[in-house]
Amino acid sequence: MNSQRPKPATFGFKNIGPVKDAEVEIGDLTIIAGRNNTGKTYIVYTLYGFLKMLQGRNRGDYFLENAMNHNTDFADIRWIIEEVSREGRASISLDREKIRQQQQLVIQQLARVYSKDALRLTFSTRHSDFKDSSIEVELNETEPSSYFNVIGELHGGVQFSIDYDGSNFSVAVDATKDQRQILDFESEIARYYFSLLLYNLFPDPLILSAERFGISLFYKELDFTKNQLVDLLQKMGDAKSRDWISPFLLIDKTTSRYALPIKDNIDYTRDIPNLQESKSEVFESKLFDDIKDMMDGYYGNSGDDIRFISKARGKGRSFNLPLHLASSSARGLSDLYFFLRHAAQKNHLLIVDEPESHLDTSNQILLARLLARCVRAGLKVLITTHSDYLIKEINNLVMLSRPFENKEAVVKKLKYSPEDFLNPDSIRAYVAQDNSLIRCEVDKFGIDMPVFDETIDRINRVANDLASRMSDESEA
Repeated sequence: MNSQRPKPATFGFKNIGPVKDAEVEIGDLTIIAGRNNTGKTYIVYTLYGFLKMLQGRNRGDYFLENAMNHNTDFADIRWIIEEVSREGRASISLDREKIRQQQQLVIQQLARVYSKDALRLTFSTRHSDFKDSSIEVELNETEPSSYFNVIGELHGGVQFSIDYDGSNFSVAVDATKDQRQILDFESEIARYYFSLLLYNLFPDPLILSAERFGISLFYKELDFTKNQLVDLLQKMGDAKSRDWISPFLLIDKTTSRYALPIKDNIDYTRDIPNLQESKSEVFESKLFDDIKDMMDGYYGNSGDDIRFISKARGKGRSFNLPLHLASSSARGLSDLYFFLRHAAQKNHLLIVDEPESHLDTSNQILLARLLARCVRAGLKVLITTHSDYLIKEINNLVMLSRPFENKEAVVKKLKYSPEDFLNPDSIRAYVAQDNSLIRCEVDKFGIDMPVFDETIDRINRVANDLASRMSDESEA
């Protein structure tokens, strides 16, 4: 397969929480700002759930049940399945324009399936809470894979191969006629054809939710199902109730009410000790060292314990603490540190809800540079934010990417590096307001995001007015 980056797609959101109608195009760096309770997290969670569905094990079943079996545009693939069952091999002409058309058909159908059946599961709530909600997806620019090859094994050890060379899609099975009559080709061929359509089309999401601070404190105790099940069984274990324990009651009582992004964040934090032997695809960029500098410390683990360790050495200066005793800022950046060191891949979409939380203003500025370096290293990043410091530093990084006189000297004087620069074309920025998202202009000066400027201007006017009146009073 080729290794091209996913191209931007536009996602539409209707009647999701406070958001009535909004669109988001995913860039290399996507920013959603705005006041509290304007729907930023609703948008992020909905998008995360949809992308997770596309990466799921049963995504071929979605394709088979909701697209291929109900759409004449996929008649050729049904013919291949039947022909392979009869003859052991089949091939069709499949140009890249047809793949583009089929990509859009599949994504639209899967968006309808997600809206109808899975959106409520993302938020772990009742169907009625999202009965009028939907997500829509428009592929803006796609470049289908020019090469696809899979050699695998069916039940009974039967070998098969699937190939796409940019113009022909072929399937061959090494089996006798009698064997082919009992093999299930449908699900296997559908699964791999679905993979061909969606290969590298969307990034794999990893989310660091706003609840990550509590997760870092209590992740060992957050095995919801086990703890609740034990508690329920103890309560039902007396002589009167022991003989009647409904499995449906157990399912109802032990189902977590936490949204999917939070549960996945918990699972990721729990799994950190198992990541220690792995290196991320961006390991050589040493992005995690930026977090060391921000926190003046680094992270490690002893057994199942995650620990925060100071960089300082010497008596009375060094410390080595379990994570739950570290500062909130250190806890909040721990997942990001391990992600950049051990887990990040260049097809990842890193989603961070309010990355500036618990960081002082200096570190918010350094965080903006880290996000830029993540983008430069090949990751996609999506954040929600309330930080004007973060936005203003991103604007500085955009301006640094443009040519100007004595640039090298200026960059050195201001203590930046080329890895900090951000191309304005790589940024998509939005403000959540009026039950929608307002897209912000991004140019050579950065992001035009008046939501912060208006607040700053207002408080400055108040301060100036009060200072003027106090001055007049003292003169009197």
